[in-house]
Amino acid sequence: MPSAPLLLDPDTLKHAIPPTYLERGRRYLRERRVLSVDQDTARGRVTGRVRGSAGQIYQCIVQLGEHADGSVMVVGQCSCPVGYNCKHVAAVLLSLGARPAGGAAPGAASGGAPVLPHPLSTWLDQVERATASPSEEAHRLVYILDLEEVYGTTRTTVRAAKVRLLLTGDYGKPQDFNILGQSRAGFVAPEDQRIMALVAVGRGGGTGTSARLDDLTGADVMQAIARTGRGYFRTTDGPALRDAGPLDGRLVWRLGEDAQFRVVLESDRQGLLLLPMTPPWYLDPQSGDCGPLRTGLADREAGALAAAPAVAPETADALAEVARDRFKGRSVHLPPRPERRRRGAERPVPRLRLRSVDLAASSVGRYWGIQRPPEWAHHAVLDFDYGGTSVDPRDRAPALRRVEQGVLVEIERDPEAERAALGLLERLGFRRATEASDADGLWLERVDPETWLDFMQDALADLVAQGWRIEIGEGFHFRIAEIGDWEMDIAEGEGGNWLDLGLGVEVDGQRVDLLPLLVELIGRYQVDLSTRTLAAMDAQTRLQLRLPDGRLILMPVERLRPILSTLIELYDPEGPLGSHGSKGRLRLSRVHAAQLAELEAAAPALRWRGGDAVREWGRRLRDFQGLETIAPPEGLTVELRPYQRQGLDWLQFLREYGLGGVLADDMGLGKTVQTLAHLLVEKESGRADRPSLVIAPTSLLFNWRREAERFAPALRVLSLHGSTRHTRFASIPDHDLVLTSYPLLPRDLDALAEQDFHLLILDEAQNIKNPRSKAAQAARGLNARHRLCLTGTPMENHLGELWSLLDFLMPELLGDERRFRRLFRVPIERHGDDVRQDELRRRVAPFLLRRTKETVAAELPPKSEIIREVPLADDQRDLYETLRLALHEKVREEVARKGLARSGIIILDALLKLRQVCCDPRLVSLESARRVKGSAKLDLLMTLLPELLEEGRRVLLFSQFTSMLALIEEELMKRGLREDQDFVKLTGRTRNRDRPVDRFQAEEVPLFLISLKAGGTGLNLTAADTVIHYDPWWNPAAERQATDRAHRIGQDKPVFVYKLLTEGTVEQRVADLQARKQALADAMLAGGGAASGVLSPADLDLLFAPLSDD
Repeated sequence: MPSAPLLLDPDTLKHAIPPTYLERGRRYLRERRVLSVDQDTARGRVTGRVRGSAGQIYQCIVQLGEHADGSVMVVGQCSCPVGYNCKHVAAVLLSLGARPAGGAAPGAASGGAPVLPHPLSTWLDQVERATASPSEEAHRLVYILDLEEVYGTTRTTVRAAKVRLLLTGDYGKPQDFNILGQSRAGFVAPEDQRIMALVAVGRGGGTGTSARLDDLTGADVMQAIARTGRGYFRTTDGPALRDAGPLDGRLVWRLGEDAQFRVVLESDRQGLLLLPMTPPWYLDPQSGDCGPLRTGLADREAGALAAAPAVAPETADALAEVARDRFKGRSVHLPPRPERRRRGAERPVPRLRLRSVDLAASSVGRYWGIQRPPEWAHHAVLDFDYGGTSVDPRDRAPALRRVEQGVLVEIERDPEAERAALGLLERLGFRRATEASDADGLWLERVDPETWLDFMQDALADLVAQGWRIEIGEGFHFRIAEIGDWEMDIAEGEGGNWLDLGLGVEVDGQRVDLLPLLVELIGRYQVDLSTRTLAAMDAQTRLQLRLPDGRLILMPVERLRPILSTLIELYDPEGPLGSHGSKGRLRLSRVHAAQLAELEAAAPALRWRGGDAVREWGRRLRDFQGLETIAPPEGLTVELRPYQRQGLDWLQFLREYGLGGVLADDMGLGKTVQTLAHLLVEKESGRADRPSLVIAPTSLLFNWRREAERFAPALRVLSLHGSTRHTRFASIPDHDLVLTSYPLLPRDLDALAEQDFHLLILDEAQNIKNPRSKAAQAARGLNARHRLCLTGTPMENHLGELWSLLDFLMPELLGDERRFRRLFRVPIERHGDDVRQDELRRRVAPFLLRRTKETVAAELPPKSEIIREVPLADDQRDLYETLRLALHEKVREEVARKGLARSGIIILDALLKLRQVCCDPRLVSLESARRVKGSAKLDLLMTLLPELLEEGRRVLLFSQFTSMLALIEEELMKRGLREDQDFVKLTGRTRNRDRPVDRFQAEEVPLFLISLKAGGTGLNLTAADTVIHYDPWWNPAAERQATDRAHRIGQDKPVFVYKLLTEGTVEQRVADLQARKQALADAMLAGGGAASGVLSPADLDLLFAPLSDD
């Protein structure tokens, strides 16, 4: 091999390295990426270090040689992914051409890093290591060698590990280290860098932390490792490897105990191992001595022989024949023909080994990162003993082989005896295991754990009597324990907000905490064991509980069913129950007291200790019985109906125990008045020492203020609405009740969050059904002693909406959203799991009070009138005021000119325009009206209608403006409702009046839009139970006639009548006059002359009065 030239001919590189790599190598050289270059002219080798594009440092080894024609041969190996004659190799070789002959690498250009010769680069590495931090110097890099067999071929492997140097001089626990990478850590010495470079270049396979030593660099790696004093065989507990120099030895074929020929090392020294590589090395595992072997063969021939795979005796003849043809008389070391001896059939002894496998620790579980309690699967492993040789029943060979004193002995098997043994096990209830270990033998399993008990108690002794060999190892976990009485004890935590639950069972006279065992059972079967499957189990099915000492408790499912049903509901593998709580106990929130009451009722034989008060409270919460009757507050100006008094009792009960709730009565049943009564009780008792906050849709704020004035005038009410609301923040503590809206809540959150509230109330709480909405997140950020939701539709589309409400009230009741989805939403919505649905209903029931109009019909009057008022929005308010001023001036001028008695027409026209603005600005034929986009009353209607329809109401919607009905119809269609499918309409243009009436009466559609002139009289619509008057009618008699379309003879349901008014406008003032001056109301519809007879100047000023500023 020639010496490595300092200057390579460019054509040599062009023919050896692909043009793309060569060009990139030139760029790397220009960019000063070549860090060091070193030449071994004696061996024709060049080594170098190159910085890659991502900053990695790659090691290159280039071997230079000659082709037969005398040209230069370039074989470049690199630790980069390309590996052979890559751009890094090109850069190293090109750097040789950049040197003056016989000179060192030149310095870098200005601003660049110079390329240093290898000795200088190595010296800098040593300086860097010497100045490393103490924490890095406290570690060492060690190398662990091993032998592995791959497809019958033994390979030498090396693994790098990082260890801490202990004060005793010993090593700490090894940590895998990337042997194929390059590290700048202080504990990585220059010799380690060289070893890693050699391994990377010559790796024969492996992973990042281990590699096989191949023919190219294996011997160099071994020598380098031995010289570090940090090489070991299989473990760092043994002696360090030491290069003891060459050793004479022979490589010979030997027939092993497994009846396979293998190449082994024969030497005068005993106990040596053969390390296949080129040349082969020996290793003494007792002393750590190692070194190259002198076998009398050429290194490459010896290396190939050492790496020979195992050869079966029947293959030896074929191998010899193929070798003769291929090598044409050349000498090849092949295994000899063995001496054979055949022996007749022997009677086998069946051997049964009982084992347990932890399925939770399976490779699949580890791959997916599943952390679960041990899940023992019991198996029996069958094989047959033929005179000391074990035979796997799965082995189809007709004879077994073993080596006796170097002779290959073949023994015939007894297939009939083997089949009989396997058949006996099948009759005893065994079957082939679906999953088995790689160990020898046939793995068998039993489907029903109960049959293991029968087998262990009865059949096992019979098998021993028949000559079977039974081996039960320590890892077999099927041992039975007998138990005594059960006991449940409860301790209340400080403040009474949580419960500490313990469940004990007597085993051998000692109490054992049973709760962790049950939790382990649930966790073990968390996919298969649900309350649904539990309910379907046969009463005599026995479940396994494992004691800490490994023994099993087999419990009839009938005895465990009530306890497990409760625990499965509460089970959360990531919560306190999933981790067995504290010292084998379970900590629960008080909201779960109802479940304990159910457990007490379902398991009468269970002994209870402590917790009498909380169990009594749980029974009251579960059954909604025995609630204390609360006297209505003195300041309430309306008499509560019986169901409303029951609602007040419930609200006070929740308040007493610090719980939240959802008052979900149908619309019109008085959720607001029940809440106001609740607030008054709190105020009169002195408990409400801070304000309460109501969050409601904007359209309902005025309704809250008006009803508080009517029914609870003692409450000091503050409405935080409008552009000047910020000026009222400071007065929040001076009020009993504060009102704000969902749109304003996120904007005012900073100010509201500073205040501690007594009661936080969400009206129309379905507004937070999306827990990620701004309003929902803001509501959760408020501070209050108690929380309450009001809604007639706690769930509109899916269970996640119900969860959002209850999570706002009591996050601990249903857990987080992910857990709720897993336990309830997916099983119920996707799989129709009625058991889970019943569990959810029972858990939620104590905190959700819902009465429909049907359930309380006997307590309701035949007709209930409800007035809903809403303030005008900003633009709509400005339009109203502008028109009011202009029209009032026009009316005053007309009255001054003609007199009041002759001005009726102009008065009614002016009032009509103001009423149209109140209904919807689009009804007014003015350019300024067309620019107003919103309608407060239409928004209020669209707040009411969805809830009414969701409750199953059948609604008549009246308006005297057909154009308003058209706008309402347009809004309904935007929300996905369609005429003839979801609603019908009757106006003067309807040709077939009978069809919409018949469809509504047949309950085919729930909503009927009717104009005053077309449907105010003459219709029988008793299918309706709700009437909405969108705009007030001046004639009360006409309004009653429209209402009587539903409330008439034949009506068997209470009727709710809603009147929608705009606050402070002509609508509200006419309604007030309507109550005080019936004659005026009649006259206004009869005509201008009659009106002028009863209309006074004061009445006129009242009707055209400006809107109030508040």
